[in-house]
Amino acid sequence: MDIDEIQTFVAIAELGGFTRAAQRLHRSQPAISRRLGLLEQELGAPLFERIRGHAKLAEAGRAFLPHAEAALAAL
Repeated sequence: MDIDEIQTFVAIAELGGFTRAAQRLHRSQPAISRRLGLLEQELGAPLFERIRGHAKLAEAGRAFLPHAEAALAAL
């Protein structure tokens, strides 16, 4: 897990979608998806439910979000 993956996760959670997160982070949408996929693989659980252009936090995502925000705040 690295800071880019955590920033990506938090951006998706805040903005509700991969495309908007990609715009905020100045990355392509496939790069955002790839980073999130790596994070989900490392954590062993899906962090979002993907619903027609939107991303809704899954149970694991809701549990991880406060820790991710704290990590970013600590930096």
